[in-house]
Amino acid sequence: MYNLLLISNDVTPYIELIDYFKRDFFNVYSEALDYLDSSPQELDSYDFILLHLNASEANNIKMIQLIKQHAVCPLYLFSRNHLPTEKALLMEHGAEGHIDIPFSSQEVSSRIKAVLRFLNNVKRNSHQSIKIGKLVINFDNREVVYEGHRIKLTNVEYKLLKILVEHHDNLVSKDKIIRYVWDDDLSATDNALGIHITRLRKKLKCQDDIQMIETVWGLGYRLNLKACEYKDETNS
Repeated sequence: MYNLLLISNDVTPYIELIDYFKRDFFNVYSEALDYLDSSPQELDSYDFILLHLNASEANNIKMIQLIKQHAVCPLYLFSRNHLPTEKALLMEHGAEGHIDIPFSSQEVSSRIKAVLRFLNNVKRNSHQSIKIGKLVINFDNREVVYEGHRIKLTNVEYKLLKILVEHHDNLVSKDKIIRYVWDDDLSATDNALGIHITRLRKKLKCQDDIQMIETVWGLGYRLNLKACEYKDETNS
């Protein structure tokens, strides 16, 4: 399931497009332009971003640069009446595509899904693993090994670990974790999250005296990669 973010002060041109994505079980989120000033650190949780440009070229460039600084996914721009030279300039700042408004929702949704399929195939053919102290996580086969011993994780525990690793050394809010792990299941609660975090902590450790998963009270959790790596180096 993909997470798609639409950044626009007016969602009217995108209502049909959003419907196309939801039919394919996308998670579609909509935010106003000021979202980029308030929550840019959350951009790395999306698989595709759509940005509705405004009339200010300087502000458009600033928004594109901010998105590309924090996001690790394709960015498509949407605008009305931009000249080819203006589009080219904006694309040079990092966007992967531009769509003129009005547009065919069916065509645009198909283009975006084709890009995501391609990226998914590339990811499947790559080798992804990370070493944290004495802990090795292989994302290709969901294998977690500590000091040569394989650790068995449940699906929920694996997804918890994955989102924390992807945001390493940064705070991940409880809401974001719940949304990612339980796919917006309304039955998921902070208490359920806390129980699974506790179980995951018991299975993972980088050193006996270091807590790999840190609790930021009232806010969320952080994976303490740097501390684990530093401790491992001092003991080697």
